[in-house]
Amino acid sequence: MKISTNIKKYSLRMLFVCALAVPFVVTKISQAGFTEQELIAHVEIEGVNYGEFDFITDLEPFIAQGALQGSSKITLKRDFVTDPSLYLWAKNMMRGRTDLKSVHVVMENPAGEEVSRYLLKFVQPLSWTVEASNPAIGGFHEQIDLAVQHISIH
Repeated sequence: MKISTNIKKYSLRMLFVCALAVPFVVTKISQAGFTEQELIAHVEIEGVNYGEFDFITDLEPFIAQGALQGSSKITLKRDFVTDPSLYLWAKNMMRGRTDLKSVHVVMENPAGEEVSRYLLKFVQPLSWTVEASNPAIGGFHEQIDLAVQHISIH
């Protein structure tokens, strides 16, 4: 009898320890734990893929609101070597040779699955800059500021 009560006490203690440890271990192993996912932003303009952008600023407030009606400025920044540049679009817009465009910002997880898509309508470039990056590694830093009149999340 004494052995069986000791086994019961030991079993209850182990069950208690497991009940505390399992949720902690599962959240550390699970991809859907409490860690922030690294997302990759791709930009498409009128159906043309302009590649990945490293930073997109001033888009975060619209994630909570769900949409924008009015006017706002969004900035796209990236380091690039081979992706198409946004220079021609900015140059043509400054010379009055092009209309407002629609821009899709597609957010993907590292596996390439689409997580969210932002549709920016009635967009025009405000400014465009490029500068050489480290000469040892090559490439450029590109930045474009966009005036956006409508944003929706799809």
